Amino acid sequence: MSGAKNGYSSFEELYMANHKMIFNYVRRCIRNNEAAAEDLTQEVFFVAYEKWEMLKGHPNIPGFLMVVAKNKIKKWYSKQNKYYVDEEEILDIMSEDVQEVRAPDAYRMVDFYSSVENTLSDNDLSILRHYYEYGYTSSEMAKKLGITESCFKVRVLRMKEKLKNSMRIFILVVFIGVCRTLL
Repeated sequence: MSGAKNGYSSFEELYMANHKMIFNYVRRCIRNNEAAAEDLTQEVFFVAYEKWEMLKGHPNIPGFLMVVAKNKIKKWYSKQNKYYVDEEEILDIMSEDVQEVRAPDAYRMVDFYSSVENTLSDNDLSILRHYYEYGYTSSEMAKKLGITESCFKVRVLRMKEKLKNSMRIFILVVFIGVCRTLL
């Protein structure tokens, strides 16, 4: 890419000059799925086509295409990992289970708290408790930790993402346990 031409006179020229590079990158990331690699490559160039006027003056068009490809790959992988329940019977049974038990199950809550403690450190849990439970503002917490407010907000966002990912796994495990007891 170091010797890549940054000013293309037409979209076709941009496509011909960069297609192989983008396709090879996507194919390496997707592995063993040529059709998906080709589809994602075409999506990347569709974005480039839509933004052609902006790209004419862009200093690093191959870099732009690589970033678009990376984002398309991330979205593709996130769609592949979704769990979809289509069985009406299972959904009805789960909704009956939820209606019967209004209060949280004590054993499940212990599992929940245990997974939260395993996900975040004691220091991180303390930070979240001070921020959400005790009502400290982000500027107060940042000052207390000796960091900038934006750094604190990013830290909280990362902790929340860790918890979300942990909870997805926890919910899936609970769901599998409910399904096993029903079968």
